[in-house]
Formats: sequence, structure tokens, C-alpha cells
Amino acid sequence: MGETQIRHELYQFIDEADERLLILLYAVAKEYTQEDFTKPGEPLSEEALKKRILNAKSRIKAGQFTTHEDLEKEFEIW
Repeated sequence: MGETQIRHELYQFIDEADERLLILLYAVAKEYTQEDFTKPGEPLSEEALKKRILNAKSRIKAGQFTTHEDLEKEFEIW
């Protein structure tokens, strides 16, 4: 599957997503974009990625997330 098709399918998932999936995707994307690829060191392992995902799920269950409505308010400020 090429990058174009992956993007297309992700857009479809996002368009049809409920709030829980949007929050999860947002958390993963935010963590990914905060990763500094210019630093020397080992790439993120599958185990470390799984740990991050589990941590993100725990934060979601604990109510530590930004709601869709709050994100919309932030976007309006931009």
C-alpha cells in the first residue's frame, strides 16, 4: 500500500471516527511529531511504541485528554 492510499484511508477513518478514536489518533500524532529525529540514538522500538500507546490509553481512561470541542476552540484561536 502506497503513501497516497494510506493517506486516503486515514482521512476516511478520521471522517467516520468517534471521539475516542480521534483522541487516540491525536495522541499518537502529537507524540510522533514531538519526536526529535535529529538527535543521535536508537530509533523507537516496537516495544517502546506499544508502551507509549498503552500509556496514552491510560491517560484517556483517566480523563487526561483534549475533547473535540476543546480542539475546535483552539483552532478558532489560530
